[in-house]
Amino acid sequence: MLKTIGLAGALLLGLAAAPVQAAITIFEGTTEGAPTWNRPLADFSDLSAVGTDVAYVVDSFTVTVSGSYDFLEVADAEDSWDNYLFLYAGSFDPLAPFANGVAGNDDFGAIGISGFTGISLMTGITYFAVTTGFGNFDFGKYALVITGPGAAVPPVTVVPEPASWGMILAGLGAVGYALRRQNSLKVSFG
Repeated sequence: MLKTIGLAGALLLGLAAAPVQAAITIFEGTTEGAPTWNRPLADFSDLSAVGTDVAYVVDSFTVTVSGSYDFLEVADAEDSWDNYLFLYAGSFDPLAPFANGVAGNDDFGAIGISGFTGISLMTGITYFAVTTGFGNFDFGKYALVITGPGAAVPPVTVVPEPASWGMILAGLGAVGYALRRQNSLKVSFG
């Protein structure tokens, strides 16, 4: 009856099962309106015959400490959908669903709950948690809890600080001026 306690209750149960010293990371989202793919089976042996055009969302992350990690994903009970979870290492391409697959799971004890335990992750590698549905009409909100010796952190996007933008624009202006001046100094010998 885990589905009847809702998403927050299921997450609390998952967090209660985590070791006291574990780092806990939570990704939340929805697959509603997301792109679709033909998902593989949990063991990556073949493509699904029922999940041929099913929505998916990718949460990418790296870990701060190498070690054993557990994944628990809960579909929102209000959406009443059957979620499916995959983990890929290094890269993820929905057009090559067998490449780089690490783990897959449909029902981790009950419909609407997926996950796996004891997955060895290493620092310096980008991982991709792919949330999708069992069938083509399975989509909705989800929460993914990752526990382990370190945090699972999204990749860092480098955005220049405002002061840096000024230097970048000044540099581009100087390059433009130099190119314009170079064109005006050309002498024709023709």
